[in-house]
Amino acid sequence: MCEAVGDTLEELWISYNLIEKLRGINDMKKLKVLYMSNNLVKEWAEFVKLADLPCLVDLVFVGNPLEEKHSAEGTWMDEACKRLPKLKKLDGTPVIKEEEDTGGDS
Repeated sequence: MCEAVGDTLEELWISYNLIEKLRGINDMKKLKVLYMSNNLVKEWAEFVKLADLPCLVDLVFVGNPLEEKHSAEGTWMDEACKRLPKLKKLDGTPVIKEEEDTGGDS
């Protein structure tokens, strides 16, 4: 019996592929590393599909219109990490998590 690639794949390098949509990415349950720089993803609605990947810790997304727009505004790291809280590395930069205040006064 063959296993599906999505059941075992841990790294996927798909930079420079004109990718705009992330349909089917959620099947990659073991994916830890995703390098998809210089593609055409421009909407958060597509980006948040990566939140369905329970093991994803290292993402390279630089060069996508979504990243370029928010990097220009200075909000990319914050916005991306808010949507993908399990990331340890984004675009080659370690994600520093500030200790969240779990007190009830928010």
